[in-house]
Amino acid sequence: MKLYLIHTGYYDNSVGEGFYEQHTNILIVAKNAYSAREKVKKNKDYIEKKMHIDGIKEIENIDGYNLKLKKTTKKEKINSFNHYQVRFLKSKK
Repeated sequence: MKLYLIHTGYYDNSVGEGFYEQHTNILIVAKNAYSAREKVKKNKDYIEKKMHIDGIKEIENIDGYNLKLKKTTKKEKINSFNHYQVRFLKSKK
């Protein structure tokens, strides 16, 4: 399995009367780019906002580190830090 970043676009009528295209990125784990494309089309947000795909990135390594995906039974866990929290991050020694 590989990690894909799907760059999507959509038009939101609540922002600028839908004139400006909005964008978001959705991470998908799939066997290949075709499977990633098909999988993102089933994403709840993708469907609700009538998104389209602007691009797909297959992520193999970052900053000199290879990514190795390992199947788990655990629920999805994503840690987020808002702009205020980022200002006060401290080094863990």
